[in-house]
Amino acid sequence: MSHPGFPSPARARYALLALSILGFFLSMDITLTTLLIEPMKRDMSLTDLQVGLLQGTAFGLALGIASIPSGRLIDRKIRTRLLFWGLVSWIIAMVITALAPNFLSLVVGRVILGANAALLVPAAFSLAADLYPPDRRAVATSLLVVGQAAGQGIGILAGGLAFDALTRWHGADPGLLSGLPPWRLLYLAAAMLGGVILLMLAPVREPARQEQHDQSGKTSVALRELWQYRGFLLPLIIALLLSQVTIQAASVWATPMLIRNYHLTPGQFAGWLSAVLLVGGIAGAGGSGWLGKLGQRHGGRAGVLVPAVVAALAIAPLSLFGMAPGVPIFAAMLTAHIFAGAVVATLGVIAITLNIPNEVRGLALGTNTLLTAIFASATAPPLIALVSSTLGGESRLGIAVAVLCAPCAIGAALSFYQSIRFFRRAGA
Repeated sequence: MSHPGFPSPARARYALLALSILGFFLSMDITLTTLLIEPMKRDMSLTDLQVGLLQGTAFGLALGIASIPSGRLIDRKIRTRLLFWGLVSWIIAMVITALAPNFLSLVVGRVILGANAALLVPAAFSLAADLYPPDRRAVATSLLVVGQAAGQGIGILAGGLAFDALTRWHGADPGLLSGLPPWRLLYLAAAMLGGVILLMLAPVREPARQEQHDQSGKTSVALRELWQYRGFLLPLIIALLLSQVTIQAASVWATPMLIRNYHLTPGQFAGWLSAVLLVGGIAGAGGSGWLGKLGQRHGGRAGVLVPAVVAALAIAPLSLFGMAPGVPIFAAMLTAHIFAGAVVATLGVIAITLNIPNEVRGLALGTNTLLTAIFASATAPPLIALVSSTLGGESRLGIAVAVLCAPCAIGAALSFYQSIRFFRRAGA
């Protein structure tokens, strides 16, 4: 059924599919770095602190610094063009990483990836929000996150199996494929896959912008309008920031824990870890659409955050996954942790798309990206490494994750609750 002002159902479905596949690709690439960080560390003689700086600080700072300018571009420019050029830059960054001769080159690649993530992900959410009316937006938005969650799982599975296969071939014939180590070959393969995604995005057309309150386009006007929503938006962003700390802990340090604590190779855990990511991430992201719609039905537009409060509280005890006595318990706790993290992250974005007007929605998403990137993505991985070192070394990663993440999860739940209370007091 068509809705006035929105694309036809066929165009909307294709655009949403293409955007979901884009999210799949971006997430897969980011997960690939997490999977390959130990081989990269050995090959390039990196320290844990350098790993944290590479995974968190370089990517996170670039993501944060670029987020506000990217948000304004998203609010004012043609988003389909932004997606095209952002993806071209992303592919270039993957090639730089594959051919990097030293740590500084790896940092350059991560900086480019972070800057483009600040553009690509919010642009995809903003565009998707204009494909469907508000009563269908929660489910549509959750499908984008499902694509990202699927990318994490498939990235672990395909990357781990491909890495082990390439390692065997490389051991049998070191000169195979120009003598490049397996992790470099996987980055080159990911760059080539990006070209396929570009072709998929080509038919997507820019939808009409919906729910615009002001069309002046001036940044000063946009900032003043966004400031009117501070009582709702600030605690929401704080909650997402604290939640991102816990998400980063699982995404960055789970694979090193498996290798160090349980002495597994990527090929040995790639299959079940990909299942953990798929089940936890897809169930959490997909279920968020239904949970958000249920919360919206009973509590208004701010009611989408009620399930986020519950999920954030659940993350606190689940942050002990790194201290599990065995792999099965580790896997079970990590699955639940990823599920709850996906619920929190998805519902936070849905709340922004439902409650912030179109002309400042990209700015709101960019502000969220800026703060969570600088104070969570950029700082959490190296901070966990430093806490682990203070507690006794690399074997203390599990304790370091629990010490940092459990309080953050509780703080996130309280902040979500404060955002809901303000919105309801305001009578919105």
